[in-house]
Amino acid sequence: MSSVFGQFLFDTRDVHPLWIVAIRLSIAGVLLWIFAFITNRESLMALFHNKRDFIQAIICGIAGTMMFQLSSFYAVQTSNAGTATVLQYLAPVMIIVYVCLRTKAAPKKAEVLSIVLAVAGVFLISTHCDIGSLAMTPKGLFWGMMLAVFMSVNTVLPERLYKKYPTTVVIAWAFPFGGAAMMAIARPWHYNVHWDGAVWFSMFFIVIVGSVAAYLFYAQAIKKVGPTRSSLFASSEPVTATLMSALWLKTDFTYMDLIGFVLILSTLFILNAGKGSRNTPAGKD
Repeated sequence: MSSVFGQFLFDTRDVHPLWIVAIRLSIAGVLLWIFAFITNRESLMALFHNKRDFIQAIICGIAGTMMFQLSSFYAVQTSNAGTATVLQYLAPVMIIVYVCLRTKAAPKKAEVLSIVLAVAGVFLISTHCDIGSLAMTPKGLFWGMMLAVFMSVNTVLPERLYKKYPTTVVIAWAFPFGGAAMMAIARPWHYNVHWDGAVWFSMFFIVIVGSVAAYLFYAQAIKKVGPTRSSLFASSEPVTATLMSALWLKTDFTYMDLIGFVLILSTLFILNAGKGSRNTPAGKD
């Protein structure tokens, strides 16, 4: 849903992705760090005092969290909230390919099927079956693919830390470093943004609901129902984003787009249903 409010700000307030991401990561990072300090102080400090883990957390914050968030809003700006959110769910298939190459193992049948469906979905969304032309802008396709790549990086990069520390602790260090880097790059105070009621509400949703609450609830969901069911619940996000983008922001989707969306999202269910499939958890936007 953050992508929908991001599209609203791009379409009606002419804000820049750098501005949104800098504010989102900085404020959410502080709040998540405070939450982790209150609830997991020992683990939070343990990560800080472990030089190797702390350096990895910094790398995760910049190469993972920051780039994932940045590519997400650039993808929304250059396409739309629905398309961007669906394309990010190419990440599990990309992770499958990465794991197979790293381990030199052949993909399982369910994984092969998922790869084929994902490629077919991207083909339909980007060309509408007309090989001679693109149905979306080259920038939109580029940032949509980059979004999937950096969602994959954001999933794989902190894997070792997630096995050692609570998820909230890892996120509590990653977000502030991503936010600090974005503040240095974007310098959001230089942007002339008129903070009217719509901007305040949109940024509240993007920062508090879409970042702080979403990450904390997802971490709790993994503990309660496990990663498989949690990732399936998370897969409802692109459906909601597409509906809100169409109904509220009046974004037009063709039947080719919708078929492509279905093909890509079906890979989540295939991978989760396939026995022995590698763990490819869904991420949060």
